[in-house]
Amino acid sequence: MSTTDAETSPAVEPPTILRQAGILEKFHIIRSSISFYNNVIVAASYSSPEPLYPDRLVRALHAVLSAHPILSVGIQLPEEPTGTPSFIRLPSINFAKSEKFILWESSSTSPGHAKEYKDLLCRLHNTPFPNEELTTLPLWRLAVLKRSYNTPTAHNSETNSEGRIDYEIIFSFHHAIADGLSGAAFHYSLVSALNNADENGGSRSNWDVYTPPQDLKLLPPMDEVLDFGMGLKTAGKVAGFIGKSILPSFMQKSLWAAGKVPEKLSPTNVEVLNLEPYVLENLVKKLKAKKVSMTAFLTYAAAGALFSVMKASDKDEFSKIKNVRVSVPMSYRKNAGWDNTIMADCVGAINWDIAKFKDVGGEVSGMKKLTLELRKESLVTRDSEVGLIALVGDLAGFFKGQAGKDRELTFEVSNLGIWDADKTGHPKKEEDKEGKQEDAKGGWRIDNALFSQSASVAGPAFSVNAATVGGNMGIVVQWMEGVFADNVMETLVQSLGRSLWAFASKEGN
Repeated sequence: MSTTDAETSPAVEPPTILRQAGILEKFHIIRSSISFYNNVIVAASYSSPEPLYPDRLVRALHAVLSAHPILSVGIQLPEEPTGTPSFIRLPSINFAKSEKFILWESSSTSPGHAKEYKDLLCRLHNTPFPNEELTTLPLWRLAVLKRSYNTPTAHNSETNSEGRIDYEIIFSFHHAIADGLSGAAFHYSLVSALNNADENGGSRSNWDVYTPPQDLKLLPPMDEVLDFGMGLKTAGKVAGFIGKSILPSFMQKSLWAAGKVPEKLSPTNVEVLNLEPYVLENLVKKLKAKKVSMTAFLTYAAAGALFSVMKASDKDEFSKIKNVRVSVPMSYRKNAGWDNTIMADCVGAINWDIAKFKDVGGEVSGMKKLTLELRKESLVTRDSEVGLIALVGDLAGFFKGQAGKDRELTFEVSNLGIWDADKTGHPKKEEDKEGKQEDAKGGWRIDNALFSQSASVAGPAFSVNAATVGGNMGIVVQWMEGVFADNVMETLVQSLGRSLWAFASKEGN
């Protein structure tokens, strides 16, 4: 650049720093910055009498961005390894160049839709947020997959039996800006915005750029709102970690977690399991009668599926299994005074050990104990697992230092629960002339949802993630390539599905 050019070019203004990252946000930022983890996905199945065009989506996204300030931020990484990252205000979000963060696709045929949907989830999970783009592009991506009802025989249609058009809208985001429930909050806002999009707001060019407010304000990190102090219980945990390194191996609990931590991230693979409404209804009734939460049951059912598949696929490895360790996330939103319509990173987790068993139906006692433990731990934040993050000075070094060591978590179970029906676009029932209750046609609505996470280098060997919308439960099982063979995980998902059905039926006692 010449001297003249330099003198006449506008100075690049430094980014506006909104606030520093909290302890959990920092954990997620550093983990992603060293390519040990990519993203979270919450996808929803939308339908409408009218097609979705880019123009309408962009207008709706303006409303969503206005409602959720965290969607307009970037990340400034620290210069020092032990420094704290900061959230910055993005100067603008350019929808005219949205091909970098909004993907449009259509299924080829009806039979191929499920596979194309699953493949798209994998592609997004395997697309990281590069460090060089953290200050220029939003920390989220969207993919829109239009469902086709064309079949190889003769039936060609773009609509379902109700005459509605179906889309999968996949929201992929950096874990530092949001947790799983935030993904549901995003979809609540989006379906509302699609139903109220401004159709008379001028030309498309008026909507090409979204400019965040100059006074953009973020919610504080959860550790500023909640007490993550450390007392005697935390001291006991720290002593346990120290003791593990000095106790002889015969005095340590035998934990099986699928081998060593790898040195780098490999591709994420997923399998999807859909639980039909009548099965889910029976399962919920049975669990209520036994005073067992759905999350606790899914945890034991996943453990049972793992034991079953390992026994059939690798008897030598199966013989080594005595106990597995499960991480079970839980929300701290109620503690913070935040409801499920806001977007934030506000979660904790407990670790739970399960001894090898033969039949999940015989583990109701353990499920009850886990139900009570989750209820108890969700009420207090002091002495929680999250607070231990504050003890780690160099998070990048901590993550990298786990490579080659035994993995400490076998799997994770995360359940978003039942989505709020009033916020998914479903209209209230109308009465016809004969007084019968019928569903109103309505505009945009959400009928199903999927929740998943990318693989994590130093995290669990696989994860089980659930979400329920309108009586439909979607379960995504995720693993990192090389940790388990694909056919083993496919069999595990099939076993899990049979276990859910059997427990819900008269066969499950």
